Amino acid sequence: MNPLRLLILTFALSVHLLVCAAEPSSTLSGNVSNVATGNLLEGARVEIPALNRSALTDKAGRYLFAALPPGTHTLVASYTGLDKLDATVTVAAGATVIHNFDLTADIYKLAAFKVTGEREGFAAAITAERNADNVKNVVATDQFGNLPNLNAGEVAMRLPGVYGNLDAGGNSFGFTVRGMDTSLNSVTMDGGLMTSQGGANRSGVVNNITSTMFEQVEVTKGHRPDEGADALGGTINFKSRSPLTLREKRRVTYSLMARLTPSFTQQIPLLREHPAHQIVNLGWQEVFNAFGGERNLGVALNLYHSEFAFGWYNTTRDFQNTTAQPAFLWDYRTSDTYNHRRQNSVNLKTDYRLSPHTKLSALVMASDQSVVFRRNYDTRAFVGTQDTVPNATSGIVPGYTDRITQVRPTTGSNLDITSTGPNFTFNRTRRFDLGAEQTFGPLALDYVARRTSTHFTTGQGEDGGSLVNRLSNIGWILDRTKSDLYPSFTQTNVTPTNDITNPANYRPNGFFTNNTTKANQDVTELRFNARYTLPVSVPSSIKAGASWRDNGIADKNGNRRWTYLGTGPLPSYPSIRTLNAEKTGLVLPMWQSSQFIHDRQPVDATLWREDKYFFEANKFTGTDELSEKITACYVMGQARFGATGLLAGVRTERTETNGSGFVRARVPSTAAQQTADPVGSAQRDYAGNFRESHGRYTKSFPSIHLTRDLTANLRAKLSWSTSFGRPGLGNYGPTATPNENNPTTGTPTLTVNNPSLLPQTATNW
Repeated sequence: MNPLRLLILTFALSVHLLVCAAEPSSTLSGNVSNVATGNLLEGARVEIPALNRSALTDKAGRYLFAALPPGTHTLVASYTGLDKLDATVTVAAGATVIHNFDLTADIYKLAAFKVTGEREGFAAAITAERNADNVKNVVATDQFGNLPNLNAGEVAMRLPGVYGNLDAGGNSFGFTVRGMDTSLNSVTMDGGLMTSQGGANRSGVVNNITSTMFEQVEVTKGHRPDEGADALGGTINFKSRSPLTLREKRRVTYSLMARLTPSFTQQIPLLREHPAHQIVNLGWQEVFNAFGGERNLGVALNLYHSEFAFGWYNTTRDFQNTTAQPAFLWDYRTSDTYNHRRQNSVNLKTDYRLSPHTKLSALVMASDQSVVFRRNYDTRAFVGTQDTVPNATSGIVPGYTDRITQVRPTTGSNLDITSTGPNFTFNRTRRFDLGAEQTFGPLALDYVARRTSTHFTTGQGEDGGSLVNRLSNIGWILDRTKSDLYPSFTQTNVTPTNDITNPANYRPNGFFTNNTTKANQDVTELRFNARYTLPVSVPSSIKAGASWRDNGIADKNGNRRWTYLGTGPLPSYPSIRTLNAEKTGLVLPMWQSSQFIHDRQPVDATLWREDKYFFEANKFTGTDELSEKITACYVMGQARFGATGLLAGVRTERTETNGSGFVRARVPSTAAQQTADPVGSAQRDYAGNFRESHGRYTKSFPSIHLTRDLTANLRAKLSWSTSFGRPGLGNYGPTATPNENNPTTGTPTLTVNNPSLLPQTATNW
């Protein structure tokens, strides 16, 4: 069934329910607030015990009882951490009555006791978690105080069962939930999918978004039918703040922080030169009287700026492939890395209550993250392989120990010094949400349309690259007796022409490369839900809905490479200092890639020859488009029998995948043809081999959720649900990788993607 038809059928069902609910009835509504904080409370419970009816307040702290019998009713309002409050309200036939509750607690009456926002946020999170009909965990973004980077990922990784995969700067670039890989979980904002960082992957990245724009973070482990089922481990949802929750007119919040790398800690030299960076956050919320209404328009604006630098040093050692002891070391590497990152975001959210029965909302978010000065300085000394057999002529000298390895000066004994950078990253995310909520007596409707776009560009930019300078035929001894992290590296048989400290002895090796990759992701979503409260003595309801999502990926790269034509050395960059040189005293020459390139062209064109066929072929092989269209519908029922709650239903999702791109011709052009006519050869090899691939699958996901109130403050839950993890988006493309000389099989091979790859499924208790 196509998305339009599904939405029409769901709307028709809602209209039918609306007609059934059109009879006039009495209505009782109002707000529940916290006197101490001035916030309207979401998730507060308002009960009418005599009628066995209850309602939870919405995001704006509003509750609603429809179809009430006329007469006098006793109401009880409660919220975690606050005292219950009773009220008696008289409702006339066909009338609409408003009654507000202002809750407080005896603890606020203690003059010496200070109540903080963190306590209130924690109470709100506990209330939301308790009121949920399924198994989920909820935390408030402010209950952890001031986090180091103030980003949303720092809060999510503190949820039970969630592990944040961290980069070198301590930022989470994806989440493992209940042991499931990041690609098998979903990261959403207000229920809408967050785009990834870097194209065809499913790792929702939120380290470039401030946590202060969110009220709560929740992880769902037992999915309901009205929630997406495409999360094998769980769904992490970031819930934005509603400006209508303010009880006062205006609220302004701000924080100014500085991050300092202390001089007494051990850092790489580049980081010591940039020790201090700032974090600025400004928030403004205000409630207005708009278009003749009273406190019916809420606006929230949040501005965020963060700048920080981080760096690291590491060593890597590869040993002989053996279980025997001792094992020789054949490959030794060191690395100094420096990264300077800037983050900026602005988000604007508005909630407008058009009438007591209709609320409109809109959200606009813009987030930019940039890295403009990432640099890597690497050294590598190696000889042979892990399977080398030491003998009288091999590079490895027999007699090695578990701490000392000696290498002869042979043709296979090399020292590589690699300079990469300045690498850059630009990550631009834009999001637009429009939503509406309506109530018509026992019928509640909500609609959402949203668009999220992320444009991700990474590489070496206009004036950077990756360059290897090599010195061969050297002998050396690596001695780890005193230190594993900073071992002694000593050259043997030193001569003027092979001295490793003399930059004149090195020559460029391999290609000088400049890479640029662009990955754009656009997600468009439409959602519609209808909930009807049944006119029966047992509190019960039926809910149905439909959604449609288009997840599109477009990748493009413009990688280039050059071969060195010169015979002499390239000038080194003597001002570069590394931590390894400071610790060991061995000062090796360093080169700055940006010395030799400008506007993606070598500064001295006579020293370099571009592989133009590589550049032209990349215009085809580095360009692809992928899309994933998901149409879903669901139906579920909910009822409460005294202290026991039951929710059950089923969700059906249909997924259609499409991919397009170029593959290589079966018989490629020759090396001579590629050199003589790179443009024509690339056209012949790829232009006529445009391919499209398609796949589809439909699956249903039932679930049942039980709750039982054991005491007033203790609830037991049991959930049985089904979920699934979608295949990687990269599988949808028509990739075909030929290998004419496969060293493993000895015969030509062709590796292709499977666009009809089915998802992994799970049954969860």
